[in-house]
Amino acid sequence: AGPARSDSAAETAFGGASGAVSGTWQKTDEAAARLIAGQSGVDSQGRIWLGIQIRLGPGWKTYWRNPGESGAPPRLDWSASGNLKEVEVRWPAPERFSAFGFDSFGYHDEVVLPVLLTVAAPSRAATARLNLDYLVCAQVCVPIRAEMILDLPAGITDAKTEPSAFAPLIRRYLNLVPQPAAKAGIAIKSAAVSGPPGKQILRITGHSEQPFAAPDLMVEGPEPFGFGRPSLTYGAGRHEVAMALPVYAGTGKARLTTQALTLTMVDGRRAVERRITLGQ
Repeated sequence: AGPARSDSAAETAFGGASGAVSGTWQKTDEAAARLIAGQSGVDSQGRIWLGIQIRLGPGWKTYWRNPGESGAPPRLDWSASGNLKEVEVRWPAPERFSAFGFDSFGYHDEVVLPVLLTVAAPSRAATARLNLDYLVCAQVCVPIRAEMILDLPAGITDAKTEPSAFAPLIRRYLNLVPQPAAKAGIAIKSAAVSGPPGKQILRITGHSEQPFAAPDLMVEGPEPFGFGRPSLTYGAGRHEVAMALPVYAGTGKARLTTQALTLTMVDGRRAVERRITLGQ
């Protein structure tokens, strides 16, 4: 996924709140999921903000698009939808969990995945059907399938499309999606790799306008590479940070050289994402 951006659709959709548009909760003993809409219907451009709302029982967690060293990412299948053209899922920055010697990335208590949905014909009603496969874990892991449906009224003019009661909730999680560096106040400055195959170290530098509190870094790269927990070295005033992450290269000890990586730096509620190609 590329860097998050500011969306005019979001700026205009979440101005107030009237009414509510939501699907039925799909519940298990461990979690519940449903679709919610941030607007009363599709706007004149055929767009509507939805949210995939997941509530987790005490002690349970679910996973980000990159689960880390354990777990599994959510699988989203919209193919049964009607009058659907495009779906863009935005991922709120995750947190790191450590258990049984493994680190994973995900969410606890509740998460809403904001979704910008575009219909094929704005003048016609649409149906969002999502088959969601997600994994929840506590002392054990449980795979869950939720089959969700939400009917979306047609939107012929923007004047007829109003924010719903769920708009603030979707906006809150949209604000947790990694932002451009200028908005987030933190930036990923450089990336380099060193060391022999099987013992390589990925080195990342970052800058923050305000002092770093407790930064973390999630790295997404091609198979077979994985990346460990970063060790941190701060510059003066904690405005600079150097991160060193061990590179896991699989049994064949592949060498990380000029591959493209997606880096997500998180510091509290601030997050920035950058796609970078090593050696450039």
